[in-house]
Amino acid sequence: MIGLVWLVWQRLQPPVLPKSSGVVLVDIPWEQLPDVPRFRLLNQAGEEFDSNKLSGRVYAVSFFFVNCPTICRDLNRELARLNERTKNLDLQFLTVSVDPENDTPDVLQKYAQDMGATVGRWDYLTGPMHRIKELGEHVFQVVIDKATHTDNILLIDKWGRYRDRFKWDDPDEMKRFVEVASALTKETAPPLGQTITTRNALPLNAGKNWQILPWLREFVLTDQQGRELYSRDLAGDVWIGSFFFSRCPDVCPEQNKFLVDFRKSLGETPLRLISISSDPQYDSPEVLAEYARMWGVKDDSWLFLTGELPLIKRIGSEFFGAAADGDHHSTELFVVDRWGRVRGRFHWNKTDEVEQMRQLIQELVTEKTPIPFERIINPSRRIPVLDPDEE
Repeated sequence: MIGLVWLVWQRLQPPVLPKSSGVVLVDIPWEQLPDVPRFRLLNQAGEEFDSNKLSGRVYAVSFFFVNCPTICRDLNRELARLNERTKNLDLQFLTVSVDPENDTPDVLQKYAQDMGATVGRWDYLTGPMHRIKELGEHVFQVVIDKATHTDNILLIDKWGRYRDRFKWDDPDEMKRFVEVASALTKETAPPLGQTITTRNALPLNAGKNWQILPWLREFVLTDQQGRELYSRDLAGDVWIGSFFFSRCPDVCPEQNKFLVDFRKSLGETPLRLISISSDPQYDSPEVLAEYARMWGVKDDSWLFLTGELPLIKRIGSEFFGAAADGDHHSTELFVVDRWGRVRGRFHWNKTDEVEQMRQLIQELVTEKTPIPFERIINPSRRIPVLDPDEE
């Protein structure tokens, strides 16, 4: 009864929550942005590409591989649209293969032709894997492998500073890319002493200390009992991740009711639930503890997590590929395998997707070793498991 009264009272409280796209933008002194050192690879014409020739030019970098069946091709189609929209700008595109063993210059040449890419305006690059890894992981601090390579487009200014990054499948981000790229091509001198708005950094604390942070592969948050939970602590478990906030009056309670019923329907199948608050300023561990009691949670099989909002937004954007900011949060459910990889995303209120999710979970709990390539089951963008011998 107390829980019901508490829920009614909660629903009567009007949430004061910001609207946003889930993208974390911060201000940082230009001098603190990282320099991009010289790199040399091969382009689709088989010619050496030396980044020194980009001095004084704005350029964009992305990563892909030719045999990627869907997402990479969609990314490149978006790059083709950006190429057309920015044809009047002094801007160059570089698309780097994360599968150089198979993506030879001849292979890239054909792919480039399909995309309407020309050397000098849009170069497809390949080369020794150690150079590509150094470029991606040490310079841009993004993941470089076929299963989980970054889907961001990275922008470098005329002065060789890694200026910003953009999600290719977010229309607002693509609009922002054109605006920022246009502004950068008009710069006539390094913006010394100026503050840059970018998605490329986060504050270390509430002061003015900044750090360029690597692409987020794991995270740590606080559960309803005030304990720190590292995502790596979930290794060995199959789990469903979701976003919610306790003051949500309608969708979140319905989503959580679904999770209760869905887990019961699985019987003895081991499955954990991880629900992350998108309103952490209100959802303290104490609030979440009461919220968990309301849902009958008595053990660690269902954890409600909170933390700093900038980190939660990054977890949404980078770990799950979803928005997580107040009432602007994803309502999808994310199935994560025993090795901490997101393997599926589903709408809980669509019967066909629920059945797909059920089947995937049954497969994942029986896996003894990680599959060589990530499989994301998404009705709107389906990626099959790839056999390395077929590539």
